[in-house]
Amino acid sequence: MEHIFIVNPISGKADASLFLVPQLIEAAKRADVPYKILLTERPRHAVELAQQAAANGAVRCYACGGDGTLNEVFEGVWRAGNPQAEVASVPCGSGNDFIRNFGVAAEFLDIGDSIAGRSVPIDLMRTHRGVAAAICSVGVDAEVAYRIPKYRRLPFCGGQMAYNLSIVERLLGKMGRRLAVEVDGRRYEDDYLIVTICNGTSYGGGYLAAPTADLQDGTLEVVLVKKIGRLKIAGVLAGYKRGAHIENGRVAAEYRPILQYLHAKHVRVTPCDGRKAVINIDGECGPDVCLEAQVLPGAARFVLPGRVYARFAPAREAGVCATAL
Repeated sequence: MEHIFIVNPISGKADASLFLVPQLIEAAKRADVPYKILLTERPRHAVELAQQAAANGAVRCYACGGDGTLNEVFEGVWRAGNPQAEVASVPCGSGNDFIRNFGVAAEFLDIGDSIAGRSVPIDLMRTHRGVAAAICSVGVDAEVAYRIPKYRRLPFCGGQMAYNLSIVERLLGKMGRRLAVEVDGRRYEDDYLIVTICNGTSYGGGYLAAPTADLQDGTLEVVLVKKIGRLKIAGVLAGYKRGAHIENGRVAAEYRPILQYLHAKHVRVTPCDGRKAVINIDGECGPDVCLEAQVLPGAARFVLPGRVYARFAPAREAGVCATAL
């Protein structure tokens, strides 16, 4: 099997090519495996590189970057349509939410253990903008994330400061949006604060939107949060972040007046006023006329480092959800 390391040099806080590439070379040589290291040069370049690399034969494509890079590698490998192609992650972004479904960043940063790891089948989502692996959303979460880059351009305005300023700006604006949500043919319409379509558990740097989501169950989890007053938002979002809104697979009692929790194969979200809304697809945000997602059961093979796989496999055989580990 050939090992292809696709490195996004601008992921995280430092140039990944400076510190990561030497580590990749050392780990690949120590494991005595054939390898290549490819650097991305522009947005969506990882899609092209992964699709080309996964065109034929047994190959493992490592997404060396954040969730955006991983999303692109998933899409490129999926486009290649090669059942022998696998996707691995070397998480060096700011959020690294996808790997939270299986473990922590330190486990996936052990490159030698990832080379020795084994792959498991996982579901993906087909959206109107391409493939996604974790969570798509419409609402204040997407709008806050969309505004963060403009604050990062300001002097002395780092990651957390930019995030806080974006939240303040959003809270000063109109809260909630009239949205039509079609869930497997059922229509829900209301003024919503957030609508999330979840294949994985978390997004946004650790927000547990769907704490019981299972990447292998062939379904999506949909969370609809209704419009609420500004004074209640902080408390609701705090609970939403830690996954307190879901207990034993059902909506927790205190959240039932404002939250719905559904399972689906296909979801479409459309603003009722006909204007574009900011949508989030695995951390990539921008205005669009709708958000649409359909589950793709078993569409990818994701590599778990050796020690993560050793924990995952017995639990799965015992019928325990991967995300409950």
